Amino acid sequence: MQHQQSLNDKVTLEDVFNRMSIENDSLKNQIILLDSLLRQANIKKNATSPSSNASSKTKASTISKTQEYDTKALYIYSITKYVFWPSFIKETNFLIGVIGDTKLNAALASYIYGKKIHGLPAVIEPYNPNSKKFYHVIIIAQSQQKDFYKANKQFQGQPVLLIAENQLLEKAGAHIAIYPDGDKIKFNINEKQIQKAGLNVSGMLVKLADTTTK
Repeated sequence: MQHQQSLNDKVTLEDVFNRMSIENDSLKNQIILLDSLLRQANIKKNATSPSSNASSKTKASTISKTQEYDTKALYIYSITKYVFWPSFIKETNFLIGVIGDTKLNAALASYIYGKKIHGLPAVIEPYNPNSKKFYHVIIIAQSQQKDFYKANKQFQGQPVLLIAENQLLEKAGAHIAIYPDGDKIKFNINEKQIQKAGLNVSGMLVKLADTTTK
């Protein structure tokens, strides 16, 4: 029964993000779709789980590395569409910088090729601290915990979304932590830190997160 619930949760969340990503870029249409899917997910979750507040430890990953990074790429692309940057930011590209060596770089570059985020062409590249470019998103690789603290301090109070592959870094100030858990990919949201950065996040996306820090 528990295994079946795990599969249902995995299919539901990935279905949400897959369907979000192939809809046209009309924000209104996407929000309507997400709201509908979210209601379905909540109904299924409540029907199969005796306690939605029960906590569980992260399980060792049982999925392939290829599947892990492809799914993370899908999630990150979808998540960025439901985080909103201040209107004063005027850029020609939606720039994502990656700190550290991670296969997510290649997976995300492949997934977002030719796509747009908030009407801007999506571009991913290794983060260059000496660059004067504005990065909408900074991704910190699983192995770069020390670099996270530097990045967190550097971007303190700036409208830059910090996404970490290390689950523990969400408690240390990362805005979003995305990580494998058994046969699923999960993500946590630190809503308080996102708001401190001057960003806004869709309430519906917050409800989809596995845990939320407010």
